[in-house]
Amino acid sequence: MRDFVLTIGPASAGRETIREMARVATRFRLNASHLTPDQITGHLGQVADLSRELGRPLPVVLDLQGAKVRVGDCPVVEAVPARVELRLAAASRDPAVIPVPHEAVFALTGVGDELHLNDRRVVLRVTARPGPDRLLADCLVTGPLGPGKGLNCPHRAYELPRVTARDAAAIAAGMAFPGVEFAVSFVQDGREAALFRPLTAGRRLIAKVERPAALAALPALDAAFDELWLCRGDLGAEAELRDLGRLQAEFVAAFPRLRGPKLLAGEVLGSMVRAPLPSRSEIVHLYDVAQAGFDGIVLSDETAIGNHVAAVVHFLEGFFQA
Repeated sequence: MRDFVLTIGPASAGRETIREMARVATRFRLNASHLTPDQITGHLGQVADLSRELGRPLPVVLDLQGAKVRVGDCPVVEAVPARVELRLAAASRDPAVIPVPHEAVFALTGVGDELHLNDRRVVLRVTARPGPDRLLADCLVTGPLGPGKGLNCPHRAYELPRVTARDAAAIAAGMAFPGVEFAVSFVQDGREAALFRPLTAGRRLIAKVERPAALAALPALDAAFDELWLCRGDLGAEAELRDLGRLQAEFVAAFPRLRGPKLLAGEVLGSMVRAPLPSRSEIVHLYDVAQAGFDGIVLSDETAIGNHVAAVVHFLEGFFQA
């Protein structure tokens, strides 16, 4: 296992930090969910400059936001109030009013449904529908919430366009630079590739497996895309957490039938966001991941917002050279 995709974020946007990460990173990742097209251009330009200086390619995966329901512009809170209102709106200044700019949520959600926000860090139960564009809910599990965080209901499918205007703008920014690849979020059956190929002009396309239904379509996804990522963050929000182990095992069991690279994402070294060393369980898990046949790993928060980016680089160097 020699493919390490490291995410550039607030903790690692400096030139010297990116240079440090390049010691082990085979590719970098930019999360387009949190970036404007101008910011994408700035980051890609920085990596391109470093690539010329080092005299070797530094590919970048531009991770597209995808057609996922997300809350609108709202205050950042550490704990969602005990009772909230969800409102069909683009923005709200009231922490107790969560804006959701998607009509399908209000058309399809019923009283008693659970809503999972921010990768299930917040769980709501709908208690009333006072109007066609309002839902009242009790907070069963409180936690942090801010603009653009994901929202899903385990028992509802909120249909959205598969190529959003935001993704199209991000792709346009990425296409201005050579060596940029694109990761497509929330794929279901492989047909998404035909929508993105005309926009990406032969660049590599990565399918992010984030929904249980996608696991049933792995051969089709493998045929349509150039690479597969098992993304446990959103998969854990879309499925029950207790099912994650089984779902990962299903993914691994399909390896003999898949031709393209397979990478693992989602809290691979999650404890290193705050600690300079991984936990013992993460070390054992990383060994098991390599033995299972994964071709690489994707680190997100570990290098994007973590406190110990240099320690992550040092650990990867030592662990895989042993």
